Amino acid sequence: MPKDNEKLLVSWKGPKSQKNYFVGLLSKNINSKGLNYKFIYNIDVVLQAKEEGFMPFVGLKDLNKEYCGDKLFSVFERRLPSQSRNIFKKFINDYHLHNSNALTWEYLKITKGRTATDNLSFLEPVYIENGKLTYNGEIAGWSFTKNSNIHLKVNNQVILRNEETNTIDNEAVEIIDSENGNVRVGYIQKPFNKVFYSLLKRGYFLSGYIESIDSYDRRPTVSVEERISKGDIDIKELSYLIHIK
Repeated sequence: MPKDNEKLLVSWKGPKSQKNYFVGLLSKNINSKGLNYKFIYNIDVVLQAKEEGFMPFVGLKDLNKEYCGDKLFSVFERRLPSQSRNIFKKFINDYHLHNSNALTWEYLKITKGRTATDNLSFLEPVYIENGKLTYNGEIAGWSFTKNSNIHLKVNNQVILRNEETNTIDNEAVEIIDSENGNVRVGYIQKPFNKVFYSLLKRGYFLSGYIESIDSYDRRPTVSVEERISKGDIDIKELSYLIHIK
């Protein structure tokens, strides 16, 4: 059975700036009638993204409306391969999803819903459950650091630290490979860096490990788990980046 109360941040990458705009929030819940999906726009971010050409999604044109339905919205579902295709069957087998009744959601979550024809992706938030923070995400800046990380491997331990000297982003959070001479692997991707920057400023020591390395461009993903106090994070300001279970 699928988990209840999950959400994905809908990210659109500007073609000029290559900046990630978190234009909306897609959520899945389970109620007495079964699955329920919702989508809302992050209006302030959409207005910024429009300057680079972003257009509201087909069938979801009203920026002020909360869209609800018992099926995943067609504009997002069309991104998935047909469930009769071998690639989808292999996906089900690889991730042991034979008993899931939310396959389209699982596909978006695991693959990030990327296609070769646009700049859209679906990213998991930072989770907080019973005082434990967990995060899994791609490492930003890899194109600049990959040549310095030829020895990077899955399960390598990494530490997070604020890069106070960064003149481009004053909330940049570095990911450092503590097993290979403290070389910089990259950065926590925006805007999730805001969460970790805030915790590091409060004196937390944050660490994690390399969860996976892409077989195509070797881009790694990082996994972070940490016990935190809710009072040490501004839930209201960062609510769109955080999911409290």
